[in-house]
Amino acid sequence: MPQVDFYILHTQSRQEKDRLACQLVDKAWHQGYRIYIHTDFISVKRLDMMLWTFKEESFLPHDIYPDVSSSAPIRIGYTEQVCDGMEVLINLTETVPPFFEQFKRIAEIVDETPSARETGRIRYRFYKEKGDVLKVHEINR
Repeated sequence: MPQVDFYILHTQSRQEKDRLACQLVDKAWHQGYRIYIHTDFISVKRLDMMLWTFKEESFLPHDIYPDVSSSAPIRIGYTEQVCDGMEVLINLTETVPPFFEQFKRIAEIVDETPSARETGRIRYRFYKEKGDVLKVHEINR
């Protein structure tokens, strides 16, 4: 049963949501985890670029799944399938991915847009009903 962390981001900025995702990836990678970022097809290239430029002094080794077959510790994907061996899921979509149970940790980022708040509540109830360990973090930006 995974631990699910909800990050309630007090902004409607897509850039801040992506920035928080990069910070979570950076932290998890430095702790030795393999990370899968689940997003939509339109956002893949933007996240790919942000992970290259997130910090001037660091590099987050990643690639896009399923476009590339590699063993990078950080993968960005947008399909209903996920690569094997990933431990942390960062979900940037408004639904629970069908493969969520494969992960030890799940990060859900919810911004202040009305649709994000509503779908975030739905995902929270879903995980709660499954008996997952839930934590909520308020992020002010």
